[in-house]
Amino acid sequence: MVIRSVSVTRLRNHVSSRIECASALTIISGANGAGKTSILEAISLCAIAKTFVPVQDSSVIQFGFDDCMASVEATSDREVPYNVQIELRRGTKKRIQSNHGGNLNPKDIIGELPIVALSPDHKSITLGAPQDRRAFVDAVMAQSSKRYTELLYEHRRILKQRNILLDTVRSHGVNDTLQAELDTWTKMMIEVSANIVNRRSEFLLKLEVLVREFHATVSSGAEEIKVEYQPDNITLNADTRTIDLETARIQFGIQAGAVGRQEFSRGTTVFGPQKDEISLLINNMAVRDSASQGQHKSLLVSLKLAECVMLNETLSERPVVLLDDVFAELDAERCLQVMDIVVKMGMQCFVTTTNSEDILRLFENSAHTNTELYALRNSNEICVRNIEKLEAA
Repeated sequence: MVIRSVSVTRLRNHVSSRIECASALTIISGANGAGKTSILEAISLCAIAKTFVPVQDSSVIQFGFDDCMASVEATSDREVPYNVQIELRRGTKKRIQSNHGGNLNPKDIIGELPIVALSPDHKSITLGAPQDRRAFVDAVMAQSSKRYTELLYEHRRILKQRNILLDTVRSHGVNDTLQAELDTWTKMMIEVSANIVNRRSEFLLKLEVLVREFHATVSSGAEEIKVEYQPDNITLNADTRTIDLETARIQFGIQAGAVGRQEFSRGTTVFGPQKDEISLLINNMAVRDSASQGQHKSLLVSLKLAECVMLNETLSERPVVLLDDVFAELDAERCLQVMDIVVKMGMQCFVTTTNSEDILRLFENSAHTNTELYALRNSNEICVRNIEKLEAA
């Protein structure tokens, strides 16, 4: 996918802005607080119906207004035009329209414009809690598979309804009607959980292979990298490190029967894939607890590059790569490595910076090691867009 233009209206501090994009690399420059990240957030909104920054939707609406809009004009790798527009309005659901129609739901556009984002906020993947790693994996898988997106939405709906019932039981006790209704939701929970765990186990095996390959490239060390899936109270096959669908159903069924009393007393669901962990290891030690800052950064970059390949191979569509303020988080050499690898893979890249000339000088100084970037230095496949000089949409 190649984005041709991005337009925003009343999004953060943009009243009305439009940016024309280069096919390979677009450098978005400007002072801190000028609105560089907002352009990448607009792309994210049009791709996955939410910003990659961990904030509420309403926070991107400009102060003093009730709505904002973002739109993207793009071309797929099959040379098919793809346009999408999303409007956020306080107190109401998102309004989404694209080539495929109007009044769309977020799940209808996820995966149509695949993106990979890397920002300082994403260090929580390696440093944060289990839910941060689950969110990363689920986001990649959702863009890769419409069915997995549906499973996540279904799981969220079932979990919500089941928890409402369990809270009622905790407050008022159980009766035949409540028990029958709970049994129905439990069967649904077992089925959707089994499908999610089955798919996660297979996906993570493929991801691990790619992460190891990229880590060997971006890291000067010779560490052994492992990505271990640890589903909550579910036993994977020791040889394949996966779990087939029927075995998962059986194990979740046993678990659901065993935790009934505990759920009644707590008033909430205590089993399911919402409790899983994806453990990242370097030399058999947990990254979260033992890795250096440099190791964290190298592994995070490797995870994101692996995400690029997974999306490209699964969708047969190159993802768009968003690098937000990465020069503040990574050293210059790692940043150049990432951009060089992304460009060599033929993926369009957006990078934000406070000084575009610093980046262009780095291209010049690394002509031998970052050949693709150096070749683009004076081509029409790279452009610099200064936020303060953007044209009105």
